[in-house]
Amino acid sequence: MNNEPRPVDIRPTKLRQAFRWTVQTLALFAVWFAFSGHTEIEFLIMGAVAAVIGTALTHWLFAGDQEARFRHKPYPPSWFVLAMFRSILYAPWLLWQIALSNLHVAYLVLHPRLPVEPTLVEFETSLRSETAQVLLAQSITLTPGTVTVDVSNGMFMVHCLSAKSRQGMEEGSLQRKAAGIFAEEAPDSVQLTDVVAVEQVLP
Repeated sequence: MNNEPRPVDIRPTKLRQAFRWTVQTLALFAVWFAFSGHTEIEFLIMGAVAAVIGTALTHWLFAGDQEARFRHKPYPPSWFVLAMFRSILYAPWLLWQIALSNLHVAYLVLHPRLPVEPTLVEFETSLRSETAQVLLAQSITLTPGTVTVDVSNGMFMVHCLSAKSRQGMEEGSLQRKAAGIFAEEAPDSVQLTDVVAVEQVLP
């Protein structure tokens, strides 16, 4: 008897794709409306068309093989409600981290000796969902002193401006917060590997 587990098709269903399209289109339209401020019908139509085109171009450029690289759970509605609630709590915490990092970068720039110690590091995340990895990558880039250079198959490449920025990456607080939002595994710390060769950057 063959006891090997059967392969599971993790490609998104049509319902999931439709839901994703709808959410992304509404989000883009909300951003457009927030920046434009126009309520005239012709402007609203233009904004809606632009949001649909933007979503279509995004899926055309990025959808495909990447879908199979992430774990897709059958999330119940309650999971989305909890994730939204945790995201609301996460936003002010992230803003506070951005403010602290701004002060640190200002100190580096204004210091007479300019004590920067730039390093390029890699680490493997414990996050498995696409949304959690995107949130982590964007949060790292939004925080002054660190920039997400590349994300591939759960491997993050990040540029750190100083030793303190690198220490913050090793502590893994951003990753733990992102994991908490999506109920995923949270690491106690992050093992960083220095990128010192061109071969580590270029495929």
